Amino acid sequence: MTHDAGVTSALRDWVAPDIGMDGPNYRALIREALKFKQGYPDRAREVLLGRAIYFLFFNPSLRTRSSFVTGLSKMGGLPIVLDPDGIYTPALPGDEMPYATERISDVARVLSEFGDAIGIRMYGEPAKWVYGHAHRCIEAFAKWSGIPVINMECDRFHPCQALADVMTLTEKLGSLNARRLCISWAYSGSWHKPVAVPQSLLLAAAKCGMDITVSHPRGFELDAGVASTAGAFAKESGATLRFVNDFREGINGAEVVYAKSWCSLTCLPKHLGSPVNEARMTDLFEQHRDWCVTDEVMALAAPEAGYMHCLPADRGQEVSDGVLDGPRSWVFAQAGNRLHAQNAIMTKLLNPMCLS
Repeated sequence: MTHDAGVTSALRDWVAPDIGMDGPNYRALIREALKFKQGYPDRAREVLLGRAIYFLFFNPSLRTRSSFVTGLSKMGGLPIVLDPDGIYTPALPGDEMPYATERISDVARVLSEFGDAIGIRMYGEPAKWVYGHAHRCIEAFAKWSGIPVINMECDRFHPCQALADVMTLTEKLGSLNARRLCISWAYSGSWHKPVAVPQSLLLAAAKCGMDITVSHPRGFELDAGVASTAGAFAKESGATLRFVNDFREGINGAEVVYAKSWCSLTCLPKHLGSPVNEARMTDLFEQHRDWCVTDEVMALAAPEAGYMHCLPADRGQEVSDGVLDGPRSWVFAQAGNRLHAQNAIMTKLLNPMCLS
Protein backbone atom coordinates (compact mmCIF):
# COMPACT_ATOMS: atom_id res chain seq x y z
CA MET A 1 0.00 0.00 0.00
CA THR A 2 1.16 3.50 -0.77
CA HIS A 3 0.54 5.29 2.49
CA ASP A 4 2.19 8.48 3.67
CA ALA A 5 5.68 7.57 4.85
CA GLY A 6 5.23 9.81 7.88
CA VAL A 7 2.51 7.57 9.30
CA THR A 8 3.76 4.88 11.69
CA SER A 9 3.17 1.27 10.72
CA ALA A 10 0.73 0.86 13.61
CA LEU A 11 -1.46 3.61 12.17
CA ARG A 12 -1.30 2.89 8.45
CA ASP A 13 -4.80 1.51 8.66
CA TRP A 14 -7.12 2.35 11.52
CA VAL A 15 -8.77 -1.04 11.01
CA ALA A 16 -7.80 -2.76 14.25
CA PRO A 17 -5.36 -0.56 16.18
CA ASP A 18 -7.00 -2.09 19.25
CA ILE A 19 -5.04 -5.26 18.55
CA GLY A 20 -2.14 -3.92 16.48
CA MET A 21 -1.03 -0.86 18.45
CA ASP A 22 1.03 -1.44 21.58
CA GLY A 23 0.41 0.29 24.89
CA PRO A 24 3.11 3.01 24.73
CA ASN A 25 2.05 4.12 21.23
CA TYR A 26 -1.61 4.10 22.22
CA ARG A 27 -0.99 6.18 25.33
CA ALA A 28 1.03 8.61 23.22
CA LEU A 29 -1.91 8.91 20.81
CA ILE A 30 -4.24 9.75 23.71
CA ARG A 31 -1.90 12.58 24.75
CA GLU A 32 -1.71 13.84 21.17
CA ALA A 33 -5.49 13.77 20.79
CA LEU A 34 -6.03 15.68 24.06
CA LYS A 35 -3.45 18.28 23.08
CA PHE A 36 -5.01 18.66 19.63
CA LYS A 37 -8.42 19.12 21.26
CA GLN A 38 -7.06 21.92 23.46
CA GLY A 39 -6.16 23.90 20.33
CA TYR A 40 -9.50 23.31 18.62
CA PRO A 41 -10.78 24.90 16.44
CA ASP A 42 -7.92 27.30 15.63
CA ARG A 43 -5.19 24.67 15.55
CA ALA A 44 -7.24 22.37 13.35
CA ARG A 45 -8.21 24.92 10.73
CA GLU A 46 -7.04 23.89 7.23
CA VAL A 47 -5.02 20.96 8.65
CA LEU A 48 -6.66 18.67 6.09
CA LEU A 49 -7.29 21.28 3.40
CA GLY A 50 -8.23 19.62 0.13
CA ARG A 51 -8.20 16.07 1.55
CA ALA A 52 -11.17 13.89 0.56
CA ILE A 53 -12.41 10.96 2.64
CA TYR A 54 -15.09 8.53 1.48
CA PHE A 55 -17.46 7.32 4.22
CA LEU A 56 -19.52 4.17 3.77
CA PHE A 57 -22.24 3.62 6.38
CA PHE A 58 -23.84 0.18 6.12
CA ASN A 59 -25.60 0.90 9.45
CA PRO A 60 -27.49 3.89 10.91
CA SER A 61 -25.32 6.50 12.60
CA LEU A 62 -25.73 9.80 14.42
CA ARG A 63 -22.50 10.45 16.38
CA THR A 64 -20.09 8.72 14.02
CA ARG A 65 -21.48 10.29 10.86
CA SER A 66 -21.96 13.80 12.24
CA SER A 67 -18.63 13.93 14.08
CA PHE A 68 -16.56 12.69 11.13
CA VAL A 69 -18.31 14.94 8.62
CA THR A 70 -18.18 17.99 10.90
CA GLY A 71 -14.58 17.41 11.92
CA LEU A 72 -13.24 16.89 8.42
CA SER A 73 -15.20 19.88 7.09
CA LYS A 74 -13.88 22.20 9.80
CA MET A 75 -10.34 21.01 9.05
CA GLY A 76 -10.77 22.04 5.43
CA GLY A 77 -11.36 18.56 4.04
CA LEU A 78 -14.08 17.15 1.83
CA PRO A 79 -16.30 14.42 3.36
CA ILE A 80 -18.07 12.29 0.77
CA VAL A 81 -20.74 9.97 2.20
CA LEU A 82 -21.48 7.03 -0.08
CA ASP A 83 -24.72 5.09 0.45
CA PRO A 84 -23.86 1.37 0.07
CA ASP A 85 -27.37 0.85 -1.34
CA GLY A 86 -26.90 3.72 -3.77
CA ILE A 87 -23.79 2.25 -5.36
CA TYR A 88 -22.89 -1.28 -6.36
CA THR A 89 -22.70 -2.71 -2.86
CA PRO A 90 -19.11 -3.71 -1.96
CA ALA A 91 -18.86 -7.48 -1.42
CA LEU A 92 -16.33 -10.21 -0.74
CA PRO A 93 -15.79 -13.06 -3.21
CA GLY A 94 -18.66 -15.49 -2.78
CA ASP A 95 -21.11 -12.79 -1.66
CA GLU A 96 -21.49 -11.18 -5.08
CA MET A 97 -24.68 -10.70 -7.09
CA PRO A 98 -24.52 -9.68 -10.78
CA TYR A 99 -25.14 -5.98 -11.36
CA ALA A 100 -25.94 -5.45 -7.67
CA THR A 101 -22.55 -5.75 -5.99
CA GLU A 102 -18.95 -4.96 -6.79
CA ARG A 103 -15.98 -6.82 -5.36
CA ILE A 104 -14.33 -4.95 -2.48
CA SER A 105 -10.91 -5.24 -4.13
CA ASP A 106 -12.25 -3.23 -7.09
CA VAL A 107 -14.09 -0.63 -5.00
CA ALA A 108 -11.05 -0.03 -2.79
CA ARG A 109 -8.70 0.46 -5.72
CA VAL A 110 -11.08 2.81 -7.52
CA LEU A 111 -11.64 5.01 -4.45
CA SER A 112 -7.87 5.05 -3.89
CA GLU A 113 -7.51 6.77 -7.24
CA PHE A 114 -9.83 9.59 -6.16
CA GLY A 115 -9.49 10.26 -2.45
CA ASP A 116 -7.20 10.22 0.57
CA ALA A 117 -8.87 7.77 2.99
CA ILE A 118 -11.90 5.49 3.35
CA GLY A 119 -14.09 5.13 6.45
CA ILE A 120 -16.37 2.10 6.85
CA ARG A 121 -19.10 1.27 9.36
CA MET A 122 -20.48 -2.27 9.10
CA TYR A 123 -21.87 -4.79 11.55
CA GLY A 124 -24.96 -6.91 12.14
CA GLU A 125 -27.48 -7.41 9.37
CA PRO A 126 -25.28 -6.11 6.51
CA ALA A 127 -22.85 -8.88 7.47
CA LYS A 128 -25.71 -11.37 8.02
CA TRP A 129 -24.76 -11.47 11.73
CA VAL A 130 -21.83 -13.83 11.09
CA TYR A 131 -19.34 -12.72 13.74
CA GLY A 132 -16.13 -11.43 12.16
CA HIS A 133 -17.54 -11.14 8.64
CA ALA A 134 -17.85 -7.36 8.77
CA HIS A 135 -14.31 -7.08 10.09
CA ARG A 136 -13.09 -9.26 7.22
CA CYS A 137 -14.78 -6.86 4.79
CA ILE A 138 -12.93 -3.90 6.31
CA GLU A 139 -9.67 -5.85 6.25
CA ALA A 140 -10.25 -6.54 2.55
CA PHE A 141 -10.64 -2.80 1.94
CA ALA A 142 -7.34 -2.23 3.75
CA LYS A 143 -5.60 -4.99 1.77
CA TRP A 144 -6.56 -3.54 -1.60
CA SER A 145 -6.64 0.17 -0.81
CA GLY A 146 -3.74 2.46 -1.54
CA ILE A 147 -5.01 4.91 1.08
CA PRO A 148 -5.73 4.56 4.83
CA VAL A 149 -8.88 2.75 5.91
CA ILE A 150 -10.71 3.80 9.09
CA ASN A 151 -12.86 1.32 11.02
CA MET A 152 -15.91 3.38 12.07
CA GLU A 153 -17.27 0.27 13.87
CA CYS A 154 -17.42 -3.35 12.83
CA ASP A 155 -18.63 -6.50 14.55
CA ARG A 156 -15.37 -6.87 16.50
CA PHE A 157 -14.06 -3.36 17.22
CA HIS A 158 -15.02 0.29 17.56
CA PRO A 159 -11.60 1.98 17.86
CA CYS A 160 -12.91 5.52 17.32
CA GLN A 161 -15.32 5.17 20.24
CA ALA A 162 -12.61 3.67 22.45
CA LEU A 163 -10.24 6.58 21.83
CA ALA A 164 -13.01 9.04 22.76
CA ASP A 165 -13.73 6.94 25.85
CA VAL A 166 -10.16 6.99 27.18
CA MET A 167 -9.87 10.70 26.38
CA THR A 168 -12.94 11.28 28.55
CA LEU A 169 -11.61 9.03 31.31
CA THR A 170 -8.32 10.93 31.30
CA GLU A 171 -10.08 14.30 31.49
CA LYS A 172 -12.26 13.13 34.39
CA LEU A 173 -9.74 11.06 36.37
CA GLY A 174 -6.26 12.22 35.38
CA SER A 175 -3.85 9.29 35.40
CA LEU A 176 -5.70 6.06 34.62
CA ASN A 177 -3.25 3.77 36.42
CA ALA A 178 -5.16 1.52 38.83
CA ARG A 179 -8.41 3.47 38.41
CA ARG A 180 -11.38 1.14 38.76
CA LEU A 181 -13.48 0.63 35.63
CA CYS A 182 -16.51 -1.64 35.38
CA ILE A 183 -17.52 -2.63 31.85
CA SER A 184 -20.95 -4.14 32.30
CA TRP A 185 -23.58 -5.74 30.12
CA ALA A 186 -27.02 -4.16 30.51
CA TYR A 187 -30.49 -5.24 29.43
CA SER A 188 -32.13 -3.99 26.24
CA GLY A 189 -35.36 -4.87 24.51
CA SER A 190 -33.27 -5.41 21.38
CA TRP A 191 -30.47 -7.96 21.04
CA HIS A 192 -28.96 -6.27 17.97
CA LYS A 193 -26.02 -4.40 19.52
CA PRO A 194 -22.58 -5.86 18.67
CA VAL A 195 -19.69 -6.56 21.05
CA ALA A 196 -17.48 -3.95 19.37
CA VAL A 197 -17.72 -1.23 22.04
CA PRO A 198 -16.94 -3.34 25.14
CA GLN A 199 -14.16 -5.18 23.32
CA SER A 200 -12.40 -2.02 22.15
CA LEU A 201 -12.84 -0.39 25.56
CA LEU A 202 -11.42 -3.47 27.27
CA LEU A 203 -8.30 -3.35 25.10
CA ALA A 204 -7.87 0.42 25.48
CA ALA A 205 -8.29 0.32 29.27
CA ALA A 206 -5.82 -2.56 29.53
CA LYS A 207 -3.25 -0.49 27.63
CA CYS A 208 -3.83 2.36 30.11
CA GLY A 209 -3.16 0.35 33.27
CA MET A 210 -6.69 0.39 34.67
CA ASP A 211 -8.22 -1.96 37.24
CA ILE A 212 -10.88 -3.51 35.01
CA THR A 213 -13.90 -5.61 35.89
CA VAL A 214 -16.01 -7.01 33.05
CA SER A 215 -19.45 -7.96 34.33
CA HIS A 216 -21.98 -9.93 32.30
CA PRO A 217 -24.48 -12.75 32.66
CA ARG A 218 -23.41 -16.20 31.53
CA GLY A 219 -23.89 -16.47 27.79
CA PHE A 220 -22.63 -12.95 27.07
CA GLU A 221 -18.89 -13.66 27.11
CA LEU A 222 -16.67 -11.51 24.93
CA ASP A 223 -14.40 -12.91 22.23
CA ALA A 224 -11.87 -15.15 24.00
CA GLY A 225 -9.08 -13.99 21.70
CA VAL A 226 -9.78 -10.35 22.48
CA ALA A 227 -9.84 -11.10 26.22
CA SER A 228 -6.51 -12.91 25.91
CA THR A 229 -4.96 -9.97 24.08
CA ALA A 230 -6.26 -7.61 26.77
CA GLY A 231 -4.50 -9.80 29.32
CA ALA A 232 -1.24 -9.43 27.42
CA PHE A 233 -1.61 -5.64 27.32
CA ALA A 234 -2.39 -5.68 31.05
CA LYS A 235 0.93 -7.36 31.80
CA GLU A 236 2.78 -4.55 30.02
CA SER A 237 0.84 -1.70 31.63
CA GLY A 238 0.23 -3.11 35.11
CA ALA A 239 -3.53 -3.25 34.55
CA THR A 240 -5.64 -5.83 36.34
CA LEU A 241 -8.49 -7.72 34.73
CA ARG A 242 -11.27 -9.87 36.12
CA PHE A 243 -14.57 -11.23 34.81
CA VAL A 244 -17.66 -11.68 36.99
CA ASN A 245 -21.24 -12.77 36.37
CA ASP A 246 -22.87 -10.64 39.05
CA PHE A 247 -24.16 -7.18 38.11
CA ARG A 248 -23.83 -5.57 41.51
CA GLU A 249 -20.51 -7.21 42.31
CA GLY A 250 -19.04 -5.71 39.15
CA ILE A 251 -20.20 -2.20 39.96
CA ASN A 252 -19.31 -2.30 43.66
CA GLY A 253 -16.59 0.29 44.33
CA ALA A 254 -16.08 1.17 40.65
CA GLU A 255 -14.95 4.69 39.81
CA VAL A 256 -16.45 4.41 36.33
CA VAL A 257 -19.52 2.41 35.33
CA TYR A 258 -19.71 1.78 31.59
CA ALA A 259 -22.86 -0.29 31.19
CA LYS A 260 -24.46 -1.12 27.85
CA SER A 261 -26.06 -4.02 26.07
CA TRP A 262 -24.41 -6.40 23.64
CA CYS A 263 -25.49 -9.58 21.88
CA SER A 264 -24.58 -13.16 22.75
CA LEU A 265 -21.89 -14.45 20.41
CA THR A 266 -23.07 -18.01 21.10
CA CYS A 267 -26.36 -17.30 19.31
CA LEU A 268 -24.85 -15.87 16.12
CA PRO A 269 -24.50 -18.01 12.98
CA LYS A 270 -21.14 -19.44 12.02
CA HIS A 271 -21.70 -19.23 8.28
CA LEU A 272 -23.45 -16.93 5.81
CA GLY A 273 -26.95 -18.19 5.16
CA SER A 274 -27.41 -19.65 8.64
CA PRO A 275 -29.91 -17.95 10.97
CA VAL A 276 -29.43 -16.22 14.31
CA ASN A 277 -30.78 -18.34 17.19
CA GLU A 278 -33.23 -15.59 18.09
CA ALA A 279 -35.27 -17.71 20.51
CA ARG A 280 -32.26 -18.48 22.67
CA MET A 281 -30.92 -14.92 22.32
CA THR A 282 -34.24 -13.45 23.47
CA ASP A 283 -34.46 -15.90 26.35
CA LEU A 284 -30.96 -14.95 27.54
CA PHE A 285 -31.90 -11.26 27.45
CA GLU A 286 -35.23 -11.67 29.21
CA GLN A 287 -33.64 -13.57 32.09
CA HIS A 288 -31.67 -10.42 33.00
CA ARG A 289 -34.09 -7.51 32.75
CA ASP A 290 -32.82 -6.33 36.15
CA TRP A 291 -29.39 -5.44 34.72
CA CYS A 292 -30.28 -1.75 34.55
CA VAL A 293 -28.19 1.11 35.97
CA THR A 294 -30.37 3.11 38.36
CA ASP A 295 -29.51 5.57 41.12
CA GLU A 296 -29.74 2.65 43.55
CA VAL A 297 -27.21 0.67 41.53
CA MET A 298 -24.89 3.67 41.13
CA ALA A 299 -24.89 3.99 44.93
CA LEU A 300 -22.82 0.79 44.98
CA ALA A 301 -20.03 2.50 43.01
CA ALA A 302 -17.43 4.87 44.45
CA PRO A 303 -18.88 8.18 45.75
CA GLU A 304 -17.67 10.26 42.78
CA ALA A 305 -18.12 7.54 40.18
CA GLY A 306 -19.21 8.50 36.67
CA TYR A 307 -21.55 6.72 34.29
CA MET A 308 -20.59 6.23 30.64
CA HIS A 309 -22.40 4.94 27.55
CA CYS A 310 -21.55 5.22 23.86
CA LEU A 311 -25.18 6.12 22.93
CA PRO A 312 -27.84 5.61 21.78
CA ALA A 313 -28.97 4.32 25.18
CA ASP A 314 -32.19 2.43 25.74
CA ARG A 315 -33.65 4.50 28.54
CA GLY A 316 -35.47 2.57 31.22
CA GLN A 317 -33.77 -0.64 30.09
CA GLU A 318 -30.00 -0.15 30.04
CA VAL A 319 -30.09 2.92 32.27
CA SER A 320 -32.61 5.09 34.08
CA ASP A 321 -33.33 8.69 33.09
CA GLY A 322 -32.12 9.76 36.53
CA VAL A 323 -28.64 8.38 35.91
CA LEU A 324 -28.30 9.34 32.24
CA ASP A 325 -29.46 12.91 32.83
CA GLY A 326 -27.99 13.26 36.31
CA PRO A 327 -24.80 14.80 37.69
CA ARG A 328 -22.87 11.51 37.55
CA SER A 329 -23.39 11.10 33.82
CA TRP A 330 -20.29 11.68 31.68
CA VAL A 331 -22.14 10.55 28.57
CA PHE A 332 -22.40 13.85 26.72
CA ALA A 333 -18.80 14.88 27.39
CA GLN A 334 -17.93 11.42 26.08
CA ALA A 335 -20.04 11.98 22.95
CA GLY A 336 -18.35 15.35 22.41
CA ASN A 337 -14.96 13.68 22.42
CA ARG A 338 -15.93 11.63 19.38
CA LEU A 339 -15.28 14.76 17.32
CA HIS A 340 -11.85 15.35 18.83
CA ALA A 341 -10.75 11.72 18.82
CA GLN A 342 -11.59 11.36 15.15
CA ASN A 343 -10.01 14.68 14.24
CA ALA A 344 -6.82 13.34 15.78
CA ILE A 345 -7.15 10.03 13.92
CA MET A 346 -7.70 11.69 10.54
CA THR A 347 -4.85 14.10 11.15
CA LYS A 348 -2.53 11.33 12.33
CA LEU A 349 -3.24 9.42 9.15
CA LEU A 350 -3.14 12.29 6.64
CA ASN A 351 -1.02 15.10 8.14
CA PRO A 352 0.76 13.73 11.23
CA MET A 353 3.19 16.65 11.63
CA CYS A 354 0.25 18.82 12.74
CA LEU A 355 -0.14 16.76 15.90
CA SER A 356 3.42 17.30 17.08
